[in-house]
Amino acid sequence: MHFRRLIVALGAFAATPAFGQPAEPLAIVGATVLPMEGPERLTDQTVIVRGDRIEQVGPRSRIKVPANARRIDARGQTLMPGLVDMHIHLSPVNGEAGDAAQRALAVMLAHGVTTARGMAGSPGNLVVRGKIEAGELAGPRLYAAAPALHDKNTPTAEQGREAVRKAAAAQFDLIKSHELSDPLVWQAVADEARKAVIPTAGHVNNAVGLDRAFTAGQQVEHLDGFIAEIVKLVAPGQSLDWGQVPPPPVIATASKVSDTQLAQIAAKAAAARSWQVPTLSLFEKIADVTTPAERLMTNPDFRYVPPQALKQWAAQLGELKEAGYTAADAAAFTELRRRIVKALRDARVPLMAGSDTAQAFQIWGPGLHQEVRALAAAGLSPMDALKAATVVPRDYFRSLPNGGSARGWKADFGTIAPGARADLILLGADPSRNLDALKRPNMVIARGRLFDRPTLDAMLEKVIADANRPAK
Repeated sequence: MHFRRLIVALGAFAATPAFGQPAEPLAIVGATVLPMEGPERLTDQTVIVRGDRIEQVGPRSRIKVPANARRIDARGQTLMPGLVDMHIHLSPVNGEAGDAAQRALAVMLAHGVTTARGMAGSPGNLVVRGKIEAGELAGPRLYAAAPALHDKNTPTAEQGREAVRKAAAAQFDLIKSHELSDPLVWQAVADEARKAVIPTAGHVNNAVGLDRAFTAGQQVEHLDGFIAEIVKLVAPGQSLDWGQVPPPPVIATASKVSDTQLAQIAAKAAAARSWQVPTLSLFEKIADVTTPAERLMTNPDFRYVPPQALKQWAAQLGELKEAGYTAADAAAFTELRRRIVKALRDARVPLMAGSDTAQAFQIWGPGLHQEVRALAAAGLSPMDALKAATVVPRDYFRSLPNGGSARGWKADFGTIAPGARADLILLGADPSRNLDALKRPNMVIARGRLFDRPTLDAMLEKVIADANRPAK
């Protein structure tokens, strides 16, 4: 996001024993399974997990449960892959017990997020990534972006190329293009990233434009550049000088776009094989100029947020209203972004769920659930919205050299099938029929390690205590 932000101290529970694999296999018996590939729904299934892999999936009547397995009676419950959040921010700390990054990981894991892509790069994120993989820290598998490149820290093309070389040498997983407004600098970064075989993702300034991003293969965040493309169609010659949230007159102009014109733009994205992370729900919160902070703070999820962070969010809440935004402007902005997403969906452009947390009263875990619901509100079916947070990100990583991982990870998550990584969530109801079922998993399995509901609740209680501890 191109807004003032606070990377809040959300949390993980205190130091845990080594996050290793259980010695015995797991048998999840009698579940309704949403595999995310093939049939939408399989009933009365048994899933066998051994180590960090799914070993077998099949009808309960046909799968023999190993004698030494830990048996989980899942009758009446729904099993689906763990969720993937393609846009989160971790504080630049090392994941020590009770620090901001560790607490954030716990909140995500307790809400079913088993893979995440960190987009606020720092050396600390690499330390956290390593601790998770070494079994020293419980949390989602983390893909880590290099420190974001923007006009202030990357004013020249040569500095852009050098930043990419350093990021690749440090083994970051991707380059984050934040706010590069000089097309020459932006292009130098894109070209050097291609040489270094490291993917790029992030913002697309209006001066750079979608055409360059599509040609370079940059994965686009926030629907950046789409409103500028719309304005070029409906009002040729109009200035494109605005940030990520256009002023009300631009929104009014862009809202005149026809469905046919939107389809033309979406077709360009499809032809370029572009991958999009719309971050709808955060922008809808930022554009909301009517809900007071006092009401937002009543949400129990914000117990995980330090009070000082909530105060800063409350202070920032009125910025758009002060800039002249009305409730009608906010509604028009939201509707325009949803129309763009629907056009992309109709053109079969891959859409991925990213929460862009934590900021603006949106936090890790619940923020991803809200993004899945926002995608459904924009026209995706509930099942397709779930796929945007599971198998579509897997396919994106598979489209990249080295699986999009500096460490050579295979993209083997996002489905329930033999051989897939055992990242699973067990829910009390079928989320493809009611997305609210995501809110409170009965259990989470991350790389074969099971976290039952009492364990998850204990993690969250520790988060609350740590987040609200008085500063020293």
